[in-house]
Amino acid sequence: MKLKTFPVSGIQNEVLNWSMGLFLAFSAVDLIDHWTAAPNEGQSLFVEAFASMQSHTGIQIAEAVLLLATKLAMWEVLRRGLKKTNHFFLQLGVILLMLLDTFMTVASCLPSTVMGTDGNTVHAVCQSTAHLLTQFYLSCYTVSFLIQATLGIGLATVFAGRIRWYGASLLLCPLLTSILNMVYLYIYNNVGGVSMPDIIKYGTIVSLAGFSLDLIPFILLRRSMCAEEG
Repeated sequence: MKLKTFPVSGIQNEVLNWSMGLFLAFSAVDLIDHWTAAPNEGQSLFVEAFASMQSHTGIQIAEAVLLLATKLAMWEVLRRGLKKTNHFFLQLGVILLMLLDTFMTVASCLPSTVMGTDGNTVHAVCQSTAHLLTQFYLSCYTVSFLIQATLGIGLATVFAGRIRWYGASLLLCPLLTSILNMVYLYIYNNVGGVSMPDIIKYGTIVSLAGFSLDLIPFILLRRSMCAEEG
């Protein structure tokens, strides 16, 4: 009989609950950060204050690190569940996802610009270094996409129930996100007669859809684990 949920200890269950709650909170903050961007005079006082706080590199790095920590905590519980069921290659896939996500977070947090001597102008630290970081991030993202798809197929094949749903989300959600981004880029670059307000509206829709699709796998991951009785 195929396993439908991973049994976890009481401590692991609490780790999952806290990690899930913090993950949702930091994901929402990250989404708001993308919307508010840099502070400007056209924003409301609240939005401008939030944007001013978010514009500091230290705050952005702290958000990225804390968001990474919540994901690593949930993946670690998953890894231990796969270890108990003796699925080495699926466990290896989770470990690789953890490493790649860490690499991408580090690459995104490294500074690519510095403030000029006049305190206003911004200069690239090194064009070749910035290009290298971008290529490194994209390479990690591509490998992570493939590993998620492989892991998702493996989980959906080996297990049943909620674990199978989680496996399906690992395959489908990143794929749908990529399709939405490609459609948006096609409209932006190739479709004539589209006004800027319409492009902004489509961008907002894609951002919200991508935000939801990023959350679904972790929500299903949490639901695929239940505390052991007794």
